[in-house]
Amino acid sequence: MTAPTPPARIVITGSTRGLGFQLAREFLRRGCAVVVSGRSREAVDAALLNLRAEFASAVVHGIPCDVARPDQVQALWDGAVEALGGVDHWINNAGIAQPLVPVWDLEPGTMEAVVRTDLLGVLYGARVAMRGMTSQPREPGHPAGAIWFMEGHGSDGSVRRGMSVYGAAKRALRYTAKALSVEARDTGVLVGALSPGMMVTDFTLEQLDRRDPARWERTRRVFDILADRPETVAAFLAPRILAARRTGALIAWLTGPKIGFRFLFAGLLRRRVMPD
Repeated sequence: MTAPTPPARIVITGSTRGLGFQLAREFLRRGCAVVVSGRSREAVDAALLNLRAEFASAVVHGIPCDVARPDQVQALWDGAVEALGGVDHWINNAGIAQPLVPVWDLEPGTMEAVVRTDLLGVLYGARVAMRGMTSQPREPGHPAGAIWFMEGHGSDGSVRRGMSVYGAAKRALRYTAKALSVEARDTGVLVGALSPGMMVTDFTLEQLDRRDPARWERTRRVFDILADRPETVAAFLAPRILAARRTGALIAWLTGPKIGFRFLFAGLLRRRVMPD
């Protein structure tokens, strides 16, 4: 008789709200063991309270971590290993937005914060996860682990006014994911990227400019056509993350054909995802 597959052990950075929190819910629903993380103890505790109320028998832990600090990223790994016995999937989800202004109107401190969190924070996570996964016991026939990068606006080189630093960080991460998948080829660690598309979250809503009513209404219409709620995207991503067996994979929710379909049938679908 074949031994049952042990539950996957998953760490998600930036998972006290938005897509990260919804991914935690989806993994717990599938019987996985999860560590959620955020910058503050209060946010982590609130997320844990909600998750444990919904999944009373689930294995879920919370560890505060500012991914811009490499010592805290290492502590997140160490705490996850202590709590779960190891880590099978490390999902680099944490990120911050920038004000929607030209680069010359950004304060240096804001630039530094975006780069430190959205780029360096992911690099710190990849470094810690690679070192940990290649040294932990490995199940025969299974990968040593998987590291996931979260794509966003700018990953494909597209440009939007007021997104210079954030977009540059995401563009760099696409290269980093490809480079790491090559460097990790003989390690048994899978490297992949997740492309969630447009979502209605606190993160994205904070980036939108409402000062011009006409421009805001156009933005709202586009979001109602193309955007989704994070729980919808998480339900798509989670099972594909767990099933991944190929390094270099890109799991994309909002694909070109889906975009074309939604615009073509926008009048019939009448999607409304934006809050009033």
